[in-house]
Order: sequence, then structure tokens, then C-alpha cells
Amino acid sequence: MSAHPSEDYKLPLSAAIIININIMLGAGIFINTSTLAERAGLLGAFMYILVGILMLPLILSIAYLLKLHPAGGFYTYAQKEINPFVGFLSGWSYFTAKLASCILMIHVAVTLIQHIFPILTLFSPFIFDFLIVCFFTLLNLLNIKAGSAIQKIFMGFKIFPIFFVIATGLFLLQADNFSYENVRWEGVYSSLPLVIYAVIGFEAACSISSKIKDAHKNAPLAILISFGVVILIATLYQAIFYGALGDKLAEFTSHCDIFPAFLNRLLGERPFTGKCEGVLHLAIASSTLGAAYSIIFSNSWNLHILAQNNHLWFSKFFVKFNSNAIPFACVIVEGALALIYLAVSQGILIPLQQIGAFGCVIAYTFSLVALLYAIGKYPTVSINRLIPLLGLASCSVLLTACIRSFFINGMSSLIIYTLLLALGICMFWMTSKKSPPQSRL
Repeated sequence: MSAHPSEDYKLPLSAAIIININIMLGAGIFINTSTLAERAGLLGAFMYILVGILMLPLILSIAYLLKLHPAGGFYTYAQKEINPFVGFLSGWSYFTAKLASCILMIHVAVTLIQHIFPILTLFSPFIFDFLIVCFFTLLNLLNIKAGSAIQKIFMGFKIFPIFFVIATGLFLLQADNFSYENVRWEGVYSSLPLVIYAVIGFEAACSISSKIKDAHKNAPLAILISFGVVILIATLYQAIFYGALGDKLAEFTSHCDIFPAFLNRLLGERPFTGKCEGVLHLAIASSTLGAAYSIIFSNSWNLHILAQNNHLWFSKFFVKFNSNAIPFACVIVEGALALIYLAVSQGILIPLQQIGAFGCVIAYTFSLVALLYAIGKYPTVSINRLIPLLGLASCSVLLTACIRSFFINGMSSLIIYTLLLALGICMFWMTSKKSPPQSRL
């Protein structure tokens, strides 16, 4: 085991963009298809644009922070600009919440695969969830260059079903589906947390910024480019899907049913329709698995930086690298926590979505406060104070939507998140007594 990672390989800008897009275009866009149609009708597609506008100041603020701290992350931003405790809360909140998204994506992929191959329903989906988590944990013990190559493979699977809908759906559009009577304003607010969850992932470049070539320039670019691309693709996908099926799309209770309905509208009842359905579902499952893999690939570095600053129990163990320059203990903890989420949630998607969105927004909020602290301290980087202030306003809207979602859908996920946060705080205070306090920069 080596104490320091090799610097032989750095991720290029294209790889950083692919990692971000792989995470953002995960299960969320497919899970939301019928739910957004049910809640907001035609407005479901424009919810992505609305969230994109709401989050733009946040995106710009994170880009500024990456310029200030190109080898940092959510812990570094708050730790350097505010204090170590706030930095820990930010980094720990993001690390734990992101793994809820990871297991959600894996479970969605497994249900799709069982839908394609009914014989697999003889076994519990949780068996496959467990095996995939273990397999991805092992894969992420490979070096960063190998991980980057795997990301590209998953990206190919991801593109196919989305662009299939966009390209072929243009021939199925019906003018009646774009009428004002299909606009449901009352569903806009309840749709916000779902869309937030679907586009969260742009910040993966923060977690791996120390591994990105020319991070001060490429890490912010990776965030801005990937976010813009995903908002555009998700909007087109939802709009064309709704334009082709209309309110019929809102009738489906499972994400497994939407593509069969789309194919029947496109091809009719033909012998090969079922085979096309299987191919699309397999591609969706693969793309969703790709998002889960990308989370494990990038998120381990958030735990690693907490260990580097002696905020974890057994920090000396967590800072070690394997022969591939990967913090192996951090990756193993990721797999273990993902399995805990699976056991507690029993595969119910909404609590996992809630944890994933809420924990990430908490980290965003601390980071924006850190940027406000940083204004004026770095003469080489000019920052308009209005941007982080608007970002905080956006975060307040997102936090309110998340909290409202807890009251609507149940508080179980909030309890889980609170327990994990309490565990983290306990670790911080116990370890801080054993190590000298860190000074603010």
C-alpha cells in the first residue's frame, strides 16, 4: 500500500464532463417521465428549464470555488473559508447523501433487467442489488485511467435510449398534447424535488478536481458544460415523450411501462416490438448502472479528504492507497453504506430520492456561504457578490421543496439522514479532541 497517489494520470476535460453527465443522466430522468406528466402535465418538460435557471447562480458559484480551490471539494471550500466543523458537515452530508442516489440507481436498473428477463424474478431483486454493489466496489479499486475508460462505455449505453426517444418521437408529436389545458400549474412545486434529484451530479468534478488535468480551468468548465448539456437533453426528452403520448403518459405507475407504450405508438403490435422494448430497457438499465458506478468512482475522494484532515475514526487507515492509487478503504465504506441504504429503504425509491436531494443541497448551501466569506480575499479572482446571494436564494427554494417533500411522502428518509449526520458529528468531535485544531485560511 502506498501513502500517496501516483500523479502519472490526470483526467482530461472530456473525461470530467462524461463523469458529470453519467451521474446526472442516471435513473432520475427515466423515473420522472410519468410522474412529471401526472403532476405538471406539459409543464413537466419545462420544469428542467425552471430548475436550470434556479440553479444557475449555484452552478456559477461552484465554478468560482473551483477556481479558488482547484484541488478541493465541499469539505475544502467551507473548511478554508469558514471553519473545519462546517467543512466537515458539508463534506459528510454530501458523501452520505450521494450514496442514497447510488443504490436507488442500482435498484432501478435491477427492476428493469428483471422486466426484460422474467426468469430472473425467481430471485429477490435485493440479491442482484447486493452483487452489483460488490462488483462496482471491486471495479473502483482499479486505477483512475481504467475507471475513465469504463465511464465512456457506460456513456454509450446512456445516449441510446434518450436519443432514440428524441429522434423517433418527433414523428409522433400531436398538436393537442401541447394545448394549454394540459398545463398543470398546481403541480410545479411538488415536482421540484424530483427534478432537483434528476439534475444533481454536476458537482462530481468537485470531488475529483485534484485528479483533473489543469483543474483550475477544466473543473469549472466540466461543471458548466455538463449542466447545460443535461438540462437541454432532459427538456427535449420529457417534452417529446409527452408530445407523443400526452396524458396517457401520466397513467403509468412504473417506469417499466413507459417505453412499451412509446414503442406501441411508434411501431404498433408487431413481432419485433417486444425485442426493441428489451433492447431499450437493457440500455436504460446499463446507463443507470453507469450513473451508480460514476458516483462510487468520484465520491470516495470526499471521504478521503475527511480522513486526511483526521475527522474520521481510523483516519490513518482511510488515507492509505492501494497499488492503483485508490483509497481502497473509502471505496469499501461506500459499498457498505449503499447496502445499509438498501436494507433500510427496502428498495422504495422516494426516500432515497429525498435523501439524495436534501443532503446535496445542504452541501451546496454551506459552499455558497463559504464563497461569500471568500469575496475580497483573492485579488486574482473577481467575484460578483450577487451571484452567491442569488445562489443562496435558489438553495432556500430547493431546501423548502425538499422539506415539504418529507411532510408529503413521509419522514423516514429525514430520520435516516439525521442519524447519519449525528454519527458524523460524533466522529468529528471525538477526533478533534485528539488532534490540534486547524487554522482558518
